Amino acid sequence: MSTFLRGAGRRDLDAIHGLWRGRRDEEVELHRDLVWSPDAELQIREHRELVLADPRTYFVVADERGKVVAFAHAQIESNDLAYLPERYGVLVDPLVQESHRGQGLARRLLDHVDEWLRSRGVTELRARVLESDVAARRFLTRVGGTPLLSTFRREISQDR
Repeated sequence: MSTFLRGAGRRDLDAIHGLWRGRRDEEVELHRDLVWSPDAELQIREHRELVLADPRTYFVVADERGKVVAFAHAQIESNDLAYLPERYGVLVDPLVQESHRGQGLARRLLDHVDEWLRSRGVTELRARVLESDVAARRFLTRVGGTPLLSTFRREISQDR
């Protein structure tokens, strides 16, 4: 089948949200400490409407016969003042519909994001993934990514 990549628009938000929702369900399965906020879906929908118009944010979709089967969301962030580069890209959500995985779409999305970042003078891309997401970690390693930071989580006791 013919799948082409294009920049996303408002018309794609429902499809993007559907893919995102499915991925979040997978993440909750991967890591039981993740808990959905009761109003997460509404907040995320509203947030996407805002960031879609932000020039530091980019959404690209994989379109197959008018249906969105994958997307990537990237944004440009400022680095800590002590470090270079001054700005870097963040791959927020690279999501491929389960039925389309293993076809090279994630790599094509990543290449598209790289080109968008390159055109804005950005020279580094970072991605945040769950420690338990073996597939995402394997993919990012395969495309040349190396671990940079780790985030640790601990609950603070409310008994005092």
